Amino acid sequence: MKMYYLKFRKLICATILGMVLFTSCENDDNQPVTGTITISVAENSVAEDVGSIAVTFTAGTTFPMDVVITYEVSGTASSGEDFEALSGMATLPSGDTSLVQNLIILDDSEVESAEQIIIRITAIDGAQDLVGGDGEITLTITDNDSFAFENGVLVLHEGNFGAGNASVSFLPDDLSDVQNGIFKSVNTVDSWGDTAQSITFNGDMAYIIVNNSQKIEVVNRYTFTSVTTIGGSGSTDFLNPRYMAVANGKGYVTNWGDGTNPDDDYVAIVNLETNTVESKIPVAEGPEALVANETTVYVAHQGGFNQNNIVSVIDVTSNEVSTTVTVADRPNSLQLDTNGDLWVLSGGNPIWTGNETAGQLDKISTADNAVVQTLAFEVSEHPGALSLEGSNLYYYLSGAVFKMDDMATALPETAELSDLNWADMAVNDGKLYGVDAKDFVSNGSLEIYDLGDNSMVTSKAVSVIPTGVYFNGTADR
Repeated sequence: MKMYYLKFRKLICATILGMVLFTSCENDDNQPVTGTITISVAENSVAEDVGSIAVTFTAGTTFPMDVVITYEVSGTASSGEDFEALSGMATLPSGDTSLVQNLIILDDSEVESAEQIIIRITAIDGAQDLVGGDGEITLTITDNDSFAFENGVLVLHEGNFGAGNASVSFLPDDLSDVQNGIFKSVNTVDSWGDTAQSITFNGDMAYIIVNNSQKIEVVNRYTFTSVTTIGGSGSTDFLNPRYMAVANGKGYVTNWGDGTNPDDDYVAIVNLETNTVESKIPVAEGPEALVANETTVYVAHQGGFNQNNIVSVIDVTSNEVSTTVTVADRPNSLQLDTNGDLWVLSGGNPIWTGNETAGQLDKISTADNAVVQTLAFEVSEHPGALSLEGSNLYYYLSGAVFKMDDMATALPETAELSDLNWADMAVNDGKLYGVDAKDFVSNGSLEIYDLGDNSMVTSKAVSVIPTGVYFNGTADR
């Protein structure tokens, strides 16, 4: 705390009780009497709902006259909005060593960044002159409000093909009540999309890919207020869009193209500042899930309306396919591990294709795009929904969830959970989230398990055909 030093210009010919003073009996300005005054608060950071804060002015000694302290208030907090206006003056009575002014903090419902109140002493009057210093405190007010959809789980629903009943549900972290249809309710629309496919986050934005509407709905991920629509009816930006990954400030969106044409598939590049499609990268048939690091986008080619067995490697500097990596049939999900290596889970061709093939888990070194490990399933086994948390890989197979350490050299033999009927799943913070579409007409469910003991935490009814689970944290302020 900085100090104020005061020089008395009065003739004082006696020692005043309670002060340690020295002066001559001559009126000599060159022999000052010095005291100190400080300003303080009990805590330098408080919550917005704290109510009243005591601002204390303290003197290092008593004075024989009233002392008027003048101060200014500044900072990012606004007087009258964030706190009640202060007078700008405080009077320390003669003989006292401290006084308190109450600063009233105003609690509002606006979500905002932390704000500061700065109180600085500018003058002290009482037959004294300011010798030096600029005593000052800074009080930080932290917000106690939150956005409607912070800190929770978003569940995306396809809805019925052609019915335009795509939807999004929200479940807060405390796993209390589910809010269904949040896009519809926030933006007051009756219908906004046909067959929602996936969600990708970038900063505060969520990009909802709506497959049969040939568009991306862009919303604020924490409020779900609509920002804009990319593509849509009459646009050629997308054709059967599927998934998006973000790299180098761009969104890379996989598109199956026309199902009758195996040669028109592409990855659209979206400028995330202007929300426009800048260009398209032609790729092999059936680009599906994709992941990205700082320099590269990896695209799994499940095959779209047919089958495929490669991963395309896209250089984000040139925006060209630099190479492809052959894996097994119908790769459906990918994860980048903590070492930067790429894991690719392939489902294999299902029996209805007439050419059933086994599923497979491949590990690819991103240093040289070489397959460094291959773990094969049985021909009749078709895994999917690869998830990763820490060093553990999780996948879904035949109604069961399996867990595998990323250093393992063999597939696990025993399931963690069984008797499930999930369309997709995700792992987050020690919990497993799976979605069950039920009969594809009535509402589905979100089921949550604790991976510590594999016990069910809760099951919540959501909406029609849940297809993916996404996690919202705390918004930046």
